[in-house]
Amino acid sequence: MRSLLLFTILAFTLLLSCNKKKGADKVDLVPEIVEPKPSLEILWQTDSLLTTCEAVLYDKTSQTIFVANVNNSPWEKDNNGFISTLNTKGEILDLKWAEGLSGPKGMGILNGKLYVSDIDEVVEIDIATKTMTARHKVDGSPQLNDITVSNNAVYVSGSNSDGIYQVENGVKLIAKDSLGRLNGLLYQEEGIFYAASRSHNFGFYNPKDNSFKTLTTEIGHGDGIVRLENGDFIVSSWQGEIFYINQKDWSKTQLLDTRDKKINAADIDYIPSTQTLLVPTFFHNRVMAYKLKFE
Repeated sequence: MRSLLLFTILAFTLLLSCNKKKGADKVDLVPEIVEPKPSLEILWQTDSLLTTCEAVLYDKTSQTIFVANVNNSPWEKDNNGFISTLNTKGEILDLKWAEGLSGPKGMGILNGKLYVSDIDEVVEIDIATKTMTARHKVDGSPQLNDITVSNNAVYVSGSNSDGIYQVENGVKLIAKDSLGRLNGLLYQEEGIFYAASRSHNFGFYNPKDNSFKTLTTEIGHGDGIVRLENGDFIVSSWQGEIFYINQKDWSKTQLLDTRDKKINAADIDYIPSTQTLLVPTFFHNRVMAYKLKFE
């Protein structure tokens, strides 16, 4: 009887030891968090009547897309540039909604006026009447390019001058640095983000201390800038690339590359309600629309 009792105790001890060992080897698995990757899917493209289209601008109020057409030479005062309008399906509403420009590029809307950069002046067009109400001249050869607006001001980049100008009782220079041919501008509450075409940099201008800071490099010939609802950015490179830039660490992902097809990607815009990226293709003479997807 005593031998049987000892055997039972020994067996129970061994069983308990094995269970503890198994428990020690058990590991709680934490699922890996994988962030969705952005991509672009073609939606539509316009007819090829938008000669040397350099910039697009979506007007939420009228649900109209404005297109700035250089019409051949981007820096010559030839008076043949024009503004077109499209609907959100890519159909041309008015090919020559406004004429009498030379090299129209960046555009912005403020208080019912469409502001257009035009080589050495900012042209003001009343949207309701389609009439030019003012021309704000800039001395020298600034090569005015992109336009961005705040709630009460209009800003324009000078590619040749590497300066940021403000339209207010004329046009005045508010900031300047050696940026490597400043192009794209985007006003945000914290300051103005910029893209440079020669240095291939994406950066930030802080108006509080008048400083410029490079955030990421190698974005190609930086042109247009848009910001998404999640705070990230999409930046175009004029030669035909589109980059997604993560605001957390300023890392970038190439979304599109049409350089081998000789399709440019100039000054872009974005329609948040439909996640549609609008891309003017310059020498390809079309606007192309892409759906931004996260998978």
